[in-house]
Amino acid sequence: MRQRGSIRGRMLAAFALLALGLGLTLGLAGLLSYDRLGAYLVGWHARPVMEALMEAERRAWAAEDRGRRHIYYGEDLAAAMHWRFLAGKQVPPAWERLSDGLHFFGGMEEFVLLVRRDGVTYALSGHTGMLQPMKARLGGVLLVCALAGLAVAVLLAVLLSRGLTRPLSRLTSAVEGRDRREPGTFTPLPPDLVNLNDEVGVLARALAAREAELRDFVRRESFFTGDVSHELRTPLTIMQGGLEILELRLASLPGAAGAELAPLLERLTRTTASMAATTRTLLLLARRPEALEREALDMGAALHALIREDARGGLLRLAGQEAPGQGRACPPQEGGPVLLFADMASDVWSLGQKELARIVFKNLLDNARRYTENGRVYLRLTPGMLEVRNGGRIPENLDIFARGVRGPARQERQEGHSSDLGASAGSGLGLSLVLRACEHLGWRLERHTAAPEAETVFRVLFPPFSAAEGDEA
Repeated sequence: MRQRGSIRGRMLAAFALLALGLGLTLGLAGLLSYDRLGAYLVGWHARPVMEALMEAERRAWAAEDRGRRHIYYGEDLAAAMHWRFLAGKQVPPAWERLSDGLHFFGGMEEFVLLVRRDGVTYALSGHTGMLQPMKARLGGVLLVCALAGLAVAVLLAVLLSRGLTRPLSRLTSAVEGRDRREPGTFTPLPPDLVNLNDEVGVLARALAAREAELRDFVRRESFFTGDVSHELRTPLTIMQGGLEILELRLASLPGAAGAELAPLLERLTRTTASMAATTRTLLLLARRPEALEREALDMGAALHALIREDARGGLLRLAGQEAPGQGRACPPQEGGPVLLFADMASDVWSLGQKELARIVFKNLLDNARRYTENGRVYLRLTPGMLEVRNGGRIPENLDIFARGVRGPARQERQEGHSSDLGASAGSGLGLSLVLRACEHLGWRLERHTAAPEAETVFRVLFPPFSAAEGDEA
């Protein structure tokens, strides 16, 4: 199971980032709070001392005026406290420019308290003592707390993510295990997952409901293909038997009657046999596509056979020596043959299934013939590629490979109904069937638009297969 970008990884990252964010926030708040608290404590301690020193200074001056000998000024008392008390002109000019109140210097290592009273400036300065070492210790304590909080957050994230993702992992394993089983087999999801009351239970119930719908759909399709197999096989067998009887009776007819009907009977026999083979292939494709057997295919021979059938049926007319780019053919009359320009290399082989390849070739030719605007169809076969193109553009917003999507036929465009995309002689299944057949053959189908001739180009790319390999196969 992929761990990168998983829910468990995202939960771990979220908890770790949350712990780091909280640790940084609380650490900064603690340090800032400590500075404010330190300033408050220094002021709380220094202001009463300042008042006492100022009073001592006032009394000392008064005692000096009365001629007393043992006099203690405020400066003497401050020195005993290892502080410094200045008054009047003793205050440095730099301090004189400061406002009244408490001021700190050197990263709060020293302080100065200024008070102006009766026109005299008093200053009390000293060291803050243990505030800075305590701040460093507090920073270390906060760092340890942040790391401990991060470790606890990661531990909680691991425990919670395991509890939260375990049902998802079980659901994923159950779904992946069912994908590896034989197609068409269905196993219910574990009941404890389906009965959960959280989002995992909702997802499991949705998957179970969707699977039930698919199971019913596959069952209906299986029954339908079985019925089609039974219903089509019987009439096609009857038709083949009837055509064999007609062929025997036709041979016994005297005169030109038998010779006149022989080509028609031959065409009916060939078409019925092709229908039977195509029906078997399509039913096998619907039921067990993995059972399709591939063989070496002579692509040129298969295309020549199909072109001859359409030519005998009056659907196509082979061009002579005229180059594809010379002149412009007039659109043929309704029901008339389309001019085909074929450029096919010899000895082009591929690996595939005969009937599926015939479906690809026939539907591409029929589509080009039906939707050409200039009465021409161009076919080119090279090793590894089959190209079929015809005059006329497919609208950009039209998904031509979707089932049931049809474009306007040649006659409808000539009558001025090109905007009516729904009214078409086609069923809208040909190109969809071509795409599906190419996927099962391992071929790639591409659609292009050639400018400035406004032509639609379909290319079938297939892996080349040499004739020597075909003989060995």
